[in-house]
Parts: sequence; C-alpha cells; structure tokens
Amino acid sequence: MKTSLLIIFFSLLFVTGAIAQTENQEEVQDSSFIVSGKVINPETLKGISFAHVKIHDSYLGIICDSLGFFRLRVNQDQKLKITALGFQEQIVDITPPTEADEVFQDIVMVRQSYLLEEVEVYSLGSWNEFKENFVKTDVPVEENIATSFDFGNLNLAQKEASTLQRGGFGFNLMDGVKLLKSIGKKRRARNAKPTMANWQLRILQSKFNKDIVAELTHETGTTLEILMEYINTYSNFTHNTSELYIGVKIKQLYKDFLQDRPQFEKSLTLDSAGPINNHLRP
Repeated sequence: MKTSLLIIFFSLLFVTGAIAQTENQEEVQDSSFIVSGKVINPETLKGISFAHVKIHDSYLGIICDSLGFFRLRVNQDQKLKITALGFQEQIVDITPPTEADEVFQDIVMVRQSYLLEEVEVYSLGSWNEFKENFVKTDVPVEENIATSFDFGNLNLAQKEASTLQRGGFGFNLMDGVKLLKSIGKKRRARNAKPTMANWQLRILQSKFNKDIVAELTHETGTTLEILMEYINTYSNFTHNTSELYIGVKIKQLYKDFLQDRPQFEKSLTLDSAGPINNHLRP
C-alpha cells in the first residue's frame, strides 16, 4: 500500500513539473518575434552585401544576402549587433511589433577609415641588401670620344683651310672644325646601336603613336607634330610601360604643352621647321 502511494506521489510530481515547463516554454515562445530589415550604405542608399547581424551578447546571428536583407527571431529585451567591412560597428535596439509577430527595420551604417602603418618596399630585399647590391653594381663605361675621332680628316681640313685662306676665300680653321664635327656626328650615327630591339619597339609603337596622341588631345597637323616632339622630349616610355600610364602622361604633358608651346617652339632647331623626326612613330 505504501509503495502504491509513493508511485502515485512521484507520478503527480513529474506531471506537474512537465506542465510547468511546457507553460514556461510557451511564455518564452510567445515573447519572441521575428525582426527583418536591411543594412544600408548611407552614401549610395543601397544595401550592404553580406553584412553580419548578430544578437548582442550571444553567438546567434545571420549574414545578409547580396542586397543587404536579413531575417532573424529575437526576444523583446535583446539588441542587434551589425558589422560590415568599411563601416563602424553598431548596436541597435529592436522595436517590438504591435499586432503582427514580425517587424521590419532599416539600419543605416556609418563609414569608417582604417589608418595603416607606413611600410617600406625594396625590390632587392631589405635596405642593407639593397645597399650591398648597389655597391656591387658595375658602373657603365663612358664612351671615349677620341676613339671615334678621325685625325686624318682633321689634318686634311687644316690643310684645306690654310690653302683657302691663302687664296683669299675667307675659309678659316673654325670652318674646318665645324666640318669635322659634322663628319663625326654622321659617323657616330652610323655606328650607334639601337636603344631598343625591333620587337620592343613594335610593342611600344602599338601603345604610343601619333594616332593615340591625336585621339587623346584632338590635335592635328603641325600642332600634332610639335606636340609629338614635346612628348618625346619630356617622356621616356619603354615597351614595359603600361598603356594606362602612357595615356595619363600624354594628357598631363598636353596641359604643359599648351603653356610651354611658345617657348618650346623657339627652342626648336632650324631642321625642325620641316617634318619633325619621331623615332617612336610607326
């Protein structure tokens, strides 16, 4: 008999506890609601893709979609913590719904800048390694002008000068020196090695030519010829130079050309009155 009473007592206690737990769960469930919304960029008024929305002081949360929308179940006493790259972290209160079991909230973020520490980049490793490699670099040997000097032509020019001077034609030694200089220039021009290989020059010509300059500056005729001479004077493009940099540099030099043109035209030699040489023009 005692055993039966104990069984009945524990059974009633278990049922009472289960009923109380169920009521508590219903109360908790009744106090929760769904909050949905959109995380907005204040500059564009568009949604911030893949922003993080969490319940404050918890590990529960969700990631917004590509348009910045989210949907999450919360309790009335909870807050939302929103984070996104490039924006300040925000903790916002949730406005509970009045009649429906879901509420919509727009959350406008605030831009944030990140200051990075200054770094130094060296193409040859550290600064000490750069100095060591720089010291070990061989200095290019300057060309000896005397090796290209033709003393036979000098003697010949002196003899012609003295002969003409005796004959009364007014030819002096300075004319012979000028003649010798012109001969030396022609000889050096014939023996000069090209600064670029043919394939490198073809690549550069595809990036920088008269048509590209005309398209960027809208110049034609003689002005375009003088502008090409100006750009070649104040630039040093190679086949490795990017097309973007060449375009920006052409526009910058064109602005300088509009101001420097009168003085630049005065500095041109008499030979530039004709067709202007452009070694980069195809």
